[in-house]
Amino acid sequence: MDLATTAGYVAGLPDALNLRDLGGIEARDGRVVRRGLLYRGSALVGLDDAQKAVIDGLGLRFILDLRARGEAEEAPEYVPAGAERLRKGGMYLNGEEVDFSPSGIGRISEQIQASPATFMRNLYTSMMFGNPAVHALVERFVGGCSPLYFHCTAGKDRTGVCAAVLLMLLDISDDAIVHDFLLTNQYRASIINMPPEQLPAWLPERERENWGKMNGVNEEDLRASLAAVVERHGSREAYAKAEFGLDAAALSRLRDRYLA
Repeated sequence: MDLATTAGYVAGLPDALNLRDLGGIEARDGRVVRRGLLYRGSALVGLDDAQKAVIDGLGLRFILDLRARGEAEEAPEYVPAGAERLRKGGMYLNGEEVDFSPSGIGRISEQIQASPATFMRNLYTSMMFGNPAVHALVERFVGGCSPLYFHCTAGKDRTGVCAAVLLMLLDISDDAIVHDFLLTNQYRASIINMPPEQLPAWLPERERENWGKMNGVNEEDLRASLAAVVERHGSREAYAKAEFGLDAAALSRLRDRYLA
């Protein structure tokens, strides 16, 4: 796939940054998400001056860092002038932030191995309900604090679920939400397909064969979390009201702001 032809492509940045504009995605009423307001991706680390200039050009007002404290401290990110940055871990396990830093992965690798088919799926679903990070993002989203950027370390799991929540509130179809989600596998293809001899030394031996799966995304994980919203609340609208206090009028105003 030529990523430059996709709706949210931002020129001048490495594909592996997994950064894209949610603008251009079509809602169920035929309108599309306005461009230049909502960005998703990975942590803004390792950027050269030209890439920083691209980020500066986005005019970001708010950055939500979904990484655990350890991840953020190990890899401080670039914050453009004028942007408010907030760090709130996006995933929790046994009441603690899920840490996907090298040391953090080592601590949870046994749990991943114990339930490889459902570990991430359960974390995705848990993110949809009562999540402080998601609430912080939706608060800024509803308040019109844009352009905004939300990210985790790789811009795929925690970021993917947050993107799904925002797109649900804008009445984007499940298929369109999943399509954006799966673009991660294209943006991160060079990482997913890394040869065994190039894998990082810190990776636990038992995880080496799962490298590709760990660094991509699985459609069924996200679809399970989308289905859980309807199973628990009956509809997206009921979820928006129960989870975020957004009634039909508030959703209509939100869609008028972000859709064109």
